[in-house]
Amino acid sequence: MKWLYPFVLVLATSAGLHGKTVLLERGSAWKYDDTGKDPGAGWNRADFDDSGWKRGAAPLGYGDEGMATTLGFGEDADQKHPATYLRSVFTLEEGAGFVLLRGEFRCDDGAAIYLNGKAIGRYNLGPGLPGHGSYARVPVSGALELRYASFEIDVDELKEGENLIAVSLHQASPSSSDLVFDLGLVGLTEKDLPKPGRLGEAARDAVEAYHRGHFVKPGMPIPDGYVDGGTYMKIREDGRIVATREVITVDRQRDKKLLEHIDFAKTTVDLPEIERAVRLAKYVDKLMTPREGREFAEAATGKLQDFRNAEILLGEVPGYCGAGVCRHRSLLYKILADEAGLKVGLRRGHLMRGGRPLGRHAWNELTLQDGSLRIVDVMNPEENFTLPEPADVHFKYGDIKGKPLYEAGDEEVPGGEAPPAEEREAA
Repeated sequence: MKWLYPFVLVLATSAGLHGKTVLLERGSAWKYDDTGKDPGAGWNRADFDDSGWKRGAAPLGYGDEGMATTLGFGEDADQKHPATYLRSVFTLEEGAGFVLLRGEFRCDDGAAIYLNGKAIGRYNLGPGLPGHGSYARVPVSGALELRYASFEIDVDELKEGENLIAVSLHQASPSSSDLVFDLGLVGLTEKDLPKPGRLGEAARDAVEAYHRGHFVKPGMPIPDGYVDGGTYMKIREDGRIVATREVITVDRQRDKKLLEHIDFAKTTVDLPEIERAVRLAKYVDKLMTPREGREFAEAATGKLQDFRNAEILLGEVPGYCGAGVCRHRSLLYKILADEAGLKVGLRRGHLMRGGRPLGRHAWNELTLQDGSLRIVDVMNPEENFTLPEPADVHFKYGDIKGKPLYEAGDEEVPGGEAPPAEEREAA
């Protein structure tokens, strides 16, 4: 398993969970020791006697809603136990043929993970193996508390029959208000690994328009074979995509979910233009907003790093990670709007504030029959999903270099070509 460094929540790998054999479900039962005492040597090995430990389903923790098992932290809320210990067993069948095991875990605040007694990873902890009194490096809060991070285990670390996953779960401080842990694990065979992203020749014009010009104009459809691997993707001569994140792929023949969404779009064709456009925007927003709210969408889509440099069908995105951000929403909106008979463009650029770019963003432009332009931003919708003219939008928008759009006479923002590194793949 690759080491889990503090706040590197999803590791960069090419394997995903698209095809899978579940070995340990999220929400599975764990044995746990929440007494606040050091469990002693060998607690993370299969031959350790845990008969005196309690048993409960994940998520295990306290202080947050949705805990299946409430852990104890001692009698003093300002002096909570620094560490809690967890153990769970999964079975590897003979001849399973796995080439990779991939897991995902939710953790607040820090954890050290062991497989059959061997340390295989740590999250949000200092260097070296943690002791009983060790605390996590920093508190985990907000959307990070809900996010499931991915990791992978080399199959050479496994044995046929029972395998033990053991975890020491650590608080960030004695007075920290919450603690959470959950973990799932699946096995993948060679055929389960996701496919490389590849450009379909029929979609080359649309892909080049977006990749190089950052705009797919109204009237230019999104054909099957369309791919989006981010601003910095490269297209090889054979059409294979090299990307730093998932390669969103449009393929109506394989993507049954996308066909369902298209069927919905066709039911709106008799509505007035604005009503039709709003209906589609609300549909996409509901589909791609996690139950915690739109502000948690970005955290949820971190799971898509399972498909780094590999394809994921557009219609499968919300089912896989429970959410979608601007790059998914705007592309789906463009496809549905085309099917509904609307004139919609797909644009990539910057959100702006005070004349300067905040970060990369993707949105849509709707051209009405009277020639007027409306902005459709399904990631940042206006109140009640109104579709304003450009001069009336709540947010300001700029092109890919940071030059304000929709405002005649504005000059390019100095330094606009180099937004902060963490924002470069936001769209």
